[in-house]
Amino acid sequence: MIGRVLADWDNAFLENKVILRRLSAPLLYAYDACTFFRRLRGLHGVPPLGPTDALIIRPCKAIHTFGLARPIDVIFMDSNGIILKLSTVIPKRTMLCLKAAVAVEMAAGTAERINLGVGQKFIPSQGHWR
Repeated sequence: MIGRVLADWDNAFLENKVILRRLSAPLLYAYDACTFFRRLRGLHGVPPLGPTDALIIRPCKAIHTFGLARPIDVIFMDSNGIILKLSTVIPKRTMLCLKAAVAVEMAAGTAERINLGVGQKFIPSQGHWR
């Protein structure tokens, strides 16, 4: 019974993606880790990220890459969706941004490919950043 409930919860998590837009153009389709358990699992709880996939972690001021085999791109945003910090993080490292409200993790090279930069604004398809 518990296994079925968890499987249903996982499927709902994986099927309900948030679309991240910039200037009305969809750029990324993100899994939303907005509960304690989803944040706890992080990238370990989602399939490998493709070129348009991401993981939104909210609230979040710090991330780690322990247990990951490959580098990832990470952006930190404030509660308005403004990018405060952007970096590629290699495995077994941490990254911190005290002013952040949201972190977005994506496959390495994605931020450069879609021309992300500090000061740009992301708009979520569902709700607000908080």
